[in-house]
Amino acid sequence: MLKKFLPLLVILFLMLTGCSKDQGILKAEYWEDEFEDQYNSYLMNSEMEPTLYGGSVPIDYLEKYPYLKDFYEGYGFSIEYLRARGHTYALEDVMNTERPKPAASCLACKSADFVELLKEDGISVNSLKFEDVASSDLNTISCYDCHENTPGTFVVTREHLNTGLSFSDKEYNPKELACGQCHVEYYLDPETKEVILPWHKGKDTDSMIAYYDEINYSDWVHPSTGSNLLKAQHPEFETYQGGIHAKMGLTCVDCHMPNAVNEDGGNFSSHHWTSPLKTIEASCLTCHSNETEESLRKEVEKIQASVDTKMSQVASVLVELIKELTLATNDASFDQDLLNEARDYHRKAQFKWDFVFVENGEGFHNEKLAHKNLDEAFDLAMKALEILK
Repeated sequence: MLKKFLPLLVILFLMLTGCSKDQGILKAEYWEDEFEDQYNSYLMNSEMEPTLYGGSVPIDYLEKYPYLKDFYEGYGFSIEYLRARGHTYALEDVMNTERPKPAASCLACKSADFVELLKEDGISVNSLKFEDVASSDLNTISCYDCHENTPGTFVVTREHLNTGLSFSDKEYNPKELACGQCHVEYYLDPETKEVILPWHKGKDTDSMIAYYDEINYSDWVHPSTGSNLLKAQHPEFETYQGGIHAKMGLTCVDCHMPNAVNEDGGNFSSHHWTSPLKTIEASCLTCHSNETEESLRKEVEKIQASVDTKMSQVASVLVELIKELTLATNDASFDQDLLNEARDYHRKAQFKWDFVFVENGEGFHNEKLAHKNLDEAFDLAMKALEILK
């Protein structure tokens, strides 16, 4: 019985004793005794396990998809691109990646220590050298990122999300905002290196591209094609909006942090942030009661397979486009206006494709949107090829 009310008792204790965010970042280990089940499940994020179309095993994307070297030529992701491991590895992996780090703001979603440094010293912290700030002594993603020092609450600790939300009138559940702080598309301001969410005109790819065009932004210029390209990040939050589960009012927490049962028979919210395919009974069968684990798994994988197949098909067209664009770029007689028009199609097509490729739901979060973006990427790429051939 005590375990059932323990979270409320802890919150009351913290209020009475003055424990707050003013004490600095309390490490995950601090809560081990009071929240033993949550803490032990959090440690499970160090596991590396695959699913058919995803998982947390750090495969080499450049080896699995060789065409990515052409897509990202001239950019850091052509140097190294590994599938992300669990959240507990976030700090370690960003420190050890072979990709260049433009500034300290690369730590914005990897460590709450950087967030606190921003609060203390202001926006200039973003443009500090990564190496001058990054340290294994920093905290990786843990309790503070979503709760600060008050268990049971959901807190937006990343101000870039609040800024992004200021362009929308929609109210969001705090549970999805806790995840949406980092699982989003973003870019770094060229001058300040500040993390900015491109939601000024909307959260769909057309609106983002329109915003990027308006401010004349690109992540890099493709050295072979001359195209001003955009690199999508990990837009789970944007993709999930409008999907069937979002329309039902479900949040990230409902599926990725389902109720678990401890050895005493009590319930607690799992803090093992993994694929619901690993926890189908708790994550899915509570609603899909007429299904079985096997039938649900097959249904999910069927959705992901259809997106994966189309993704590969569109990638083949983009490969051809880059080849033809490269030839046209090297042809001094090719009409420059037509060449720039084709480059613009390349910019838009690759961003829409990338938006699906990098999204960690592997198409499941919003199947219709994934297919829509891929269909549009195909059409844009074909328009470019029509110009070039």
